[in-house]
Amino acid sequence: MSTDMLEDFQYHLKKYMEYTTEMRAAFEHLSEHQQKIIVEASPTKTGPETLSKQAYAWHDELYKRLNIEK
Repeated sequence: MSTDMLEDFQYHLKKYMEYTTEMRAAFEHLSEHQQKIIVEASPTKTGPETLSKQAYAWHDELYKRLNIEK
């Protein structure tokens, strides 16, 4: 596997973490009714907090496995 391709993936994973964090922040400012609509529309029936936590866990595990300092 090319290091450049791996670095590209890591870059996009970091951006995904940032986007899911922004989504979670926007979600928290919605009404309960709006949040319910969003969760019900989700393929996994979960809110952006779950996506954000998964993105961070994915990032942390990948960096741990690659022995990259955060």
